[in-house]
Amino acid sequence: MTRTFIGLASGSSLFGVDAALVRVDGVGESASLKLEHFTHLPHSRELRELLWSVTASTAPETRQVAMVHRVLGETYALAVRQLLQESRRNPQDVWCVACPGLTLWHAPEERFAATMQLGMPSVLAERTGLTVISRLAERDLAVGGKGVPLTAAIDAKLLHQAQEHRVHLHLGSVATLVSLPAQLGMNGRNIVAFEAAPATMLLDGLMRLLTNGREQYDAGGKHAVQGRCLEPLVERWLRNHFFQERPPRCVPRREFGQEFLSRAIEQARRLDGNLHDVLCTMTHFIASAIVHAIRTWLPAGVAKIVLSGRGVRNGFLWNLLEQKLAPIPLEKCDALGLPGEAIRAIGFAGLAARTLDGTPTNWPAITGASGARVLGQLTPGTSDNWARCLAWMARQVTPLPLAA
Repeated sequence: MTRTFIGLASGSSLFGVDAALVRVDGVGESASLKLEHFTHLPHSRELRELLWSVTASTAPETRQVAMVHRVLGETYALAVRQLLQESRRNPQDVWCVACPGLTLWHAPEERFAATMQLGMPSVLAERTGLTVISRLAERDLAVGGKGVPLTAAIDAKLLHQAQEHRVHLHLGSVATLVSLPAQLGMNGRNIVAFEAAPATMLLDGLMRLLTNGREQYDAGGKHAVQGRCLEPLVERWLRNHFFQERPPRCVPRREFGQEFLSRAIEQARRLDGNLHDVLCTMTHFIASAIVHAIRTWLPAGVAKIVLSGRGVRNGFLWNLLEQKLAPIPLEKCDALGLPGEAIRAIGFAGLAARTLDGTPTNWPAITGASGARVLGQLTPGTSDNWARCLAWMARQVTPLPLAA
């Protein structure tokens, strides 16, 4: 059975929406995935500023949060329409859309673990006519998990190689590691996957603060490469308790938010550091934290590290990782036939298929949950689309025997 799904991804990024059209052949964990088309819808400058004002604040106004929730729903719908137009596909060809949303709050370590993602699924369903699967992390948190990384099961499907031990390093807002040994155990039992360190969220945030919003990111690492590394600051930042925590673990985003960045700028100035020095030092910090995580928490014998995400564009960060991880070779996902910036959207499309199939996707060995669960909340599309999804789900459920 061949079906088509759409996966969206924006994570904590303020740059735009990634959208992937994915063909799924088969059912459940045995199904194969093939990328049919990928597109990126960039955010306008006005929307980026609005998102920054909400996500960077420790106490955003309720009205602003609600407005962003709605505007992102409309934006996700535009991304879906752009994807369908570029691929020359009709909405009727698609089963459903996976929309994890933009993370505003994620705190699995608190007494009442909670997460909140923005982007109204009802608006997305209304504008596209497609059933939407959203709020994917909530069920995992409800059973004691970290809520990340949820796409490790899909990474294993896409990137595993039986001849070698590979590691997938995704350089997004945070750096995520997925260790894929040559022989995979059932339900990810011998896969190690976790968030290693904050990544592009730090560099992007610094650029906004240091340039008063004129530049949104350090393109290619062009500013960082001109600076000097202030080693005492790298050592100081690495003493954060997070880097000593054993996986499963999740980057405490608020601890590395705007207050951390403002302090970092002031600390660098006390050492006569300029814009280039701050960015150089922060890039060294990110690379050192990732390397520490690989050497401390991953099994030995890694043959290759495969990289994806927007951070791969940062040549300075890439060179630092290459130097610190030698002799382990680094390779972009693109060399394996998978666009590196599409990998998260593909992963969420795969999760959507498994949700419709009734297949749990939060592997407890990875997220720390007390049990495996089917993830996501469904928002119906058109009556025809919803009926097709319901009929499919009904066929995946084994009927209970009737009482005698």
